[in-house]
Amino acid sequence: MRYLIRNLLFIFLLINVTACKTYRLIPEKKDTPDHNFDINLSGDTPNYTSLKYWVEHPEKENHYASLPKNYIDSTYKSEPIIDVFFVHPTLYFKGNTWNADINDKKLNKEIGNAAIKNQASVYLGIANIYAPHYRQMHIQSYYDLENGLQAFEVAYLDVKNAFMYYWENFNKGNKFIIAGHSQGTNHTERLLKEIILENDSMRNRLLISYLPGMPIKQFHKDLPPCSSPNQLNCFLSWRTLAEGYFPKDWEVSDSISCVNPISWQTDNLLSKKEEHLGILFQNHKIHYPNSIEAYTNNGVVWIKPIKIPFARFYKMKNYHIADYNLYWINIRNNLRYRLKENGYN
Repeated sequence: MRYLIRNLLFIFLLINVTACKTYRLIPEKKDTPDHNFDINLSGDTPNYTSLKYWVEHPEKENHYASLPKNYIDSTYKSEPIIDVFFVHPTLYFKGNTWNADINDKKLNKEIGNAAIKNQASVYLGIANIYAPHYRQMHIQSYYDLENGLQAFEVAYLDVKNAFMYYWENFNKGNKFIIAGHSQGTNHTERLLKEIILENDSMRNRLLISYLPGMPIKQFHKDLPPCSSPNQLNCFLSWRTLAEGYFPKDWEVSDSISCVNPISWQTDNLLSKKEEHLGILFQNHKIHYPNSIEAYTNNGVVWIKPIKIPFARFYKMKNYHIADYNLYWINIRNNLRYRLKENGYN
């Protein structure tokens, strides 16, 4: 009975991890702005001189980023020599403004407990994590483009300002990683294209870019998609779906970059079950290694049914929200491998 209860709890946790909160989520009308975009309603502009406007920062007293409770890292570095600039995904699903209020304490706490704890934490002890709060655009912005594009500009300007403040005040010559997810990937792609890759000093310190959750094509000649598990000076992107599922309105294109986040290959070969190292659950523990087999297909990662008890009760189609959770240790171990193979111990 104890085993049954434990596994039912794991199933409940996994459902919460993989709930289909994707950028294709259509919110209820009552949860969306009832007026056109107005820059005067975008709220206070974040001042990145204050730690208040950083959801995660090495100098903050309290941190959302932490290692899983049952994970031991013997090579953890308390003072890493590289940085990661991380831009969180959309978590603004309900509200009457096109951009989130930068001072919304409830939303800011959710960002920390969701995106930082489950996603940015993968870099903890490898890199110093710099993750700004920004006036993220409402999820409805992906459907109402006339208003959404204006909201996107507000959000991107915050991300750009945060990165420039990081570069001028915190980088101090360190090599760095760019990472995001979903809306965060949209902003980091633009940041790379317009700022980082056009600046020799920035480009020379950039190690690798993680751009999961969105359809990313190569957008700059100096940043190719990674093609091998030990490569740096490239970008990684993937989107996770159940095998055989493909949303009707998603573009089908071989030019969309997609890596298998278990094998770290771009071919369409099925990864081995033994290569999967575990899933990060909402109880902040790693469970069920050897439970996922994956392969790439038309710009997405297809995963076979997850091999854990009672899996039939939570069969999902879109694992967007779990693009990091499903492969948390695989991502972490592979980053360490890439750094070691290129002389960054």
